[in-house]
Amino acid sequence: MVYGIHAVTELLATRPEQIGHIYFEADVRSGQLFELLKQCRKLRLPYTHVPRTKLFEVAGCDKHQGVVASCNVKSYADMDEVEQRISASASPLLLVPASIEDPRNLGALARTATAFGVDAILLERRNTAPLTASVAKASAGMIEHVLIARPRSLEGAVKEYRERGFAVVGAEAGEYPHPSQVDFAGPTVIVLGGENRGIPPYLLKLCTSCTSIPLPAHVPSLNVSVAGAILLYECSVQRRGSRPDSASRSLPG
Repeated sequence: MVYGIHAVTELLATRPEQIGHIYFEADVRSGQLFELLKQCRKLRLPYTHVPRTKLFEVAGCDKHQGVVASCNVKSYADMDEVEQRISASASPLLLVPASIEDPRNLGALARTATAFGVDAILLERRNTAPLTASVAKASAGMIEHVLIARPRSLEGAVKEYRERGFAVVGAEAGEYPHPSQVDFAGPTVIVLGGENRGIPPYLLKLCTSCTSIPLPAHVPSLNVSVAGAILLYECSVQRRGSRPDSASRSLPG
């Protein structure tokens, strides 16, 4: 945690990519804090207005001067790095876990993504857990082995991949094809929804298809990290060619 006006100003100037979230005292209207707030908006960094009691809780002291920034344990990759990784892959695979609020779920997904050959994870700038120590622990250290990026516009990035011929597959509850009936063998973006919001509408509309994991009636849903693991395993099976008919399967719809 970095707190205080001058300390956070310096952090914004030198290491904005390592900032996970900024907390401002409620009702900031003018002065140095307002200038910091404008800079956050310009850089599209996630921030929240909170009561002074919450700032004390986050900072661990009362010397916060109305602003506290949480720093990530790992810097986000930039999209140039993601593009380099994609260009070196015969069949790129991207994971978009949208609106994942629980750091343990995000960490578990990073661990699974590393195991099953995901080239990069793309996250929202808001509504998603930052790369804290809790994420690193849940990933068993695997966040160091996978690219994790926060594009300035996640919608724009996914739309561009779709236009470049990537299949954009959303994991949704409902009457959708079984994962084994979806072609994951080519360039693919897998979109998962958060614990509370599901897949945000702006991403759902970009999906070229959706898939669902069949469950018995008494089990309404799976944990998002479990669902992600099932889909990524199916993806790896198809890409290894373990299923004879995988090459001929086409995307539904």
